[in-house]
Amino acid sequence: MTEETTNKPSWQDQMAEKQKILDESGLWAQMGFISNNEIDCEPILLFQKHETNFYPIIVEAPPADFIRPKWDKIKHVWIDNDNASTSSRLNSVEKTIETMRQNNVAVQSENKDLKIALSNLANGQAQMLKLLGAATSPKANATDSTLDGGSTNVQ
Repeated sequence: MTEETTNKPSWQDQMAEKQKILDESGLWAQMGFISNNEIDCEPILLFQKHETNFYPIIVEAPPADFIRPKWDKIKHVWIDNDNASTSSRLNSVEKTIETMRQNNVAVQSENKDLKIALSNLANGQAQMLKLLGAATSPKANATDSTLDGGSTNVQ
């Protein structure tokens, strides 16, 4: 850590200080938070009450457990910019990716088993159709010489 960041009070300390001023003075209406490219999170007091955010002021307080909160302008949520938090999120993402890889291997194995089962079923149906076809079709070439076309009269 740099000396500048170690001497600077945390955003929670700044917020507690601003909250005390807000509670004791009737001059301020609300606390907001500046979050932009230069400042991650700095509590400020506002003269007017605001219901929605207006750049670069965020009226929603960051979660108390965040170490270095920063407003994500794209997702419109607070994110923790702390290295430990980033490392923790990275580990979580890596675990999720590994779980997805394992699930993918299992699904591929199941798909292979299903393909084999479907192939066996199709082969069985083809054999069944051949047997049914042979059993139900009239015999075209009768080789029995005693038969004279179905006549029962013998001469």
